[in-house]
Amino acid sequence: MSQLEPLEPVLVLSPHLDDAVLSCGHFLYAHPSTIVVTVLAGAPDALHEGYNSETTSKPYAPDAIGVRRDEDRRAMDFLSATPVWMDLLDADYGAYRPPTDYGDVIQGEIGRILNETRPMSVFAPLGLINADHLAVSEACLALAVNSPFAWYLYMDLPYGLARRRKVPRRVAAISQRVQLEELDRYDGEPSVKQRAMGLYESQYAPTRRNFTKGFDATMSGGERYWRVGALR
Repeated sequence: MSQLEPLEPVLVLSPHLDDAVLSCGHFLYAHPSTIVVTVLAGAPDALHEGYNSETTSKPYAPDAIGVRRDEDRRAMDFLSATPVWMDLLDADYGAYRPPTDYGDVIQGEIGRILNETRPMSVFAPLGLINADHLAVSEACLALAVNSPFAWYLYMDLPYGLARRRKVPRRVAAISQRVQLEELDRYDGEPSVKQRAMGLYESQYAPTRRNFTKGFDATMSGGERYWRVGALR
């Protein structure tokens, strides 16, 4: 297998406010000045009883997302990355999404941000388990067609280590559409990801509780990436 050596500048697309650190923290630490775009980082103007409010103890949705953005800013500062937050809504706020195909909205907004930033390399989630991750992944795969950028997929963590059988199935499904080249595992000093993830104070305990073995393996293990090739 080949090493992960993307052309810079690099842009990493993160479905939620912590996914880039969980899945790409070692890479981000080794590549300062990477732009990290969190796609689903918006909130409706409403009181909401859901995941974000429960984990942050903020019933007003914008306040809940404000807490999560502050955590993300601290983690990005630690990794010397540049955060960009899009105002799209995650599944927690699904009732407030427009009655249209939200996948099209996600694809359009990602395309817009890519045209504005013009990176050389773009990293997107493989798309495991979580519906938001899959939606972002599918939007990116559609955008990769005839794209001027080099595209890479990263294994969604901790999902990929908590549900290992999902990974080859998703890789096989994507490989029906584009060529995928798996790259060497990307390792780093475990304490770096532990420190970075620890800055997401509202998310650390719930994420670990939901995927204990996968989370602990994420903190101590390496990262997996694939280079996206030509359409089949």
